[in-house]
Amino acid sequence: MSIACPICRTPDCIACFQGIDRLFGLARGKFSLFRCLSCACVFLDPLPEESALADYYPAEYWWSEESTSRGVIARLFHSLEKSYREFVIKDHVRFLDFCARKNGAKGKRLLDVGCGSGSFLHSAQFHGFIPHGMDVSARAVEIVKKQYGYPARQGRIGEDIWEGNRFDFITMFHVLEHLPDPRLGLKYAGDLLNPGGTLVIQVPNITSAQARFFGSRWHGIDVPRHVINYSPKALGSLLQEMGYEFQILSRFSLRDNPASIASSLAPWLDPIGRKGRLTVSAPVCNGLLETAYFGLFLLSLPVAYFESMAGLGGTLWTYARLNPRSS
Repeated sequence: MSIACPICRTPDCIACFQGIDRLFGLARGKFSLFRCLSCACVFLDPLPEESALADYYPAEYWWSEESTSRGVIARLFHSLEKSYREFVIKDHVRFLDFCARKNGAKGKRLLDVGCGSGSFLHSAQFHGFIPHGMDVSARAVEIVKKQYGYPARQGRIGEDIWEGNRFDFITMFHVLEHLPDPRLGLKYAGDLLNPGGTLVIQVPNITSAQARFFGSRWHGIDVPRHVINYSPKALGSLLQEMGYEFQILSRFSLRDNPASIASSLAPWLDPIGRKGRLTVSAPVCNGLLETAYFGLFLLSLPVAYFESMAGLGGTLWTYARLNPRSS
């Protein structure tokens, strides 16, 4: 029985490897991944049920600005982590600013789909954007409201939780790869965009140098939470099918590219992974592990930069607008 690609629907797909949950260890067993010979995407087959996917995300998946840690050292490292996150998220805001200038948009009403704890929304607000967030996680939405007071709503893509609302910008940072039905996600965004509005998409690049080097151990593939992993061709064909004009503008993310290399090399050091596995150690030990991870991140930074300059970076940044003729 042939396996059909979920993006281009060709039956020309081959088994490439089996993956395990290297980050959290919540999902038991191995998952089969297939590569499409036409569009080069890599996907799980069978695709997990949505109810099963929810069990693969630990409560600690969402970072909170508030520290529940006790002790001076623990609070110090939490403060340093907060500063680091604020620094790398500025890369996302710079890209959004660039898209706003490219669009010539007058409005800056922003919806971040999959907003997590709201760090990006908070930074975007200082650049004139009017922040709104949504997330499937009630915990994430609670954090956004409590920390920042921004309008945030809990709901799944496809649910009518924004009735009467339209947005000038919709961002989907590392969202599409989590969706068994990415067409639903793109239609949902299109229905919420104002005429001439902009959709900004970021996904890991399965054809990147780091993906090819690490194979099944690549952090960007994050089995089983990433159900479809995109190549530039796959992402482009999907956007075109859904009526979008688009440009892939960059392959480098300060937040994601070096971190993906570091977490591929040493998944046991990944801060989110350690929290999700509930392996947080004593404050001093935990601080040393986070320092070691940050050192590995810095060592990975020049590698990530040069692979991106060669057109093989680990992240795809895409600017998309609905084609008026498709409306």
